[in-house]
Amino acid sequence: MAESSEAREALRRLAFTPARPHLVIGLLFLVLGLLVTVALLRPDGDEPWRNARTEDLVQILDDLGARQGRLDAEAARLARLQDDLERGSTVEALAESRRTLEGLQVLTGTTAVYGPGITITITDPDGAVDSVVLLDAVQELRDAGAEAIQVGSTRIVVDTWFGDGPEGIVVDGQPVPSPIRVLAIGDAEGLAAAMSIPGGVADSVRTRGAEFEASVDDSVSISVTVPESAG
Repeated sequence: MAESSEAREALRRLAFTPARPHLVIGLLFLVLGLLVTVALLRPDGDEPWRNARTEDLVQILDDLGARQGRLDAEAARLARLQDDLERGSTVEALAESRRTLEGLQVLTGTTAVYGPGITITITDPDGAVDSVVLLDAVQELRDAGAEAIQVGSTRIVVDTWFGDGPEGIVVDGQPVPSPIRVLAIGDAEGLAAAMSIPGGVADSVRTRGAEFEASVDDSVSISVTVPESAG
């Protein structure tokens, strides 16, 4: 009997009795497992790039790289300008003033603009494309670095408004003729890439049954201007 009691006592000592720290650690592992499970089972609806094709992702990355390149070039130019101004370079200061004035004239639409860019044509015989889609196109072009934009016969400036009327889309109160024609001046390849991003403007237009075409042009002319008194 003594040997049996001693055996039971030895087994009792070897048995694992969970203490409070062990319970806390176990609970943490349980929570971690739940988080991992939720992450794996979460739907990808908020991350459409997961379903994009490889060539589409490459195009998006190229577009982002081009935008970063433009920003880096502008940052370098401003850094050089700052150095020149700190050294008292009057010539560079005057040149910068002229560039600023020209930029403001383009932004306010008070001067004609010529240069490389793209021409967008939207053929929509059923009138399925509304002003929201056209506004999205203008915003995408601006984000891609468009210096000047014209929709139909209207020059797009900071206070331009879009709406839908009995005759279709109106821009600043003017009906947009069909087919819809959009001119944009800037980095032609970058603008074209922005228009063809998966799930972007081109896809929205085609989903509505309309035709979308964007052609790159080395010489786009935007001659429509806004009167200075209205700018």
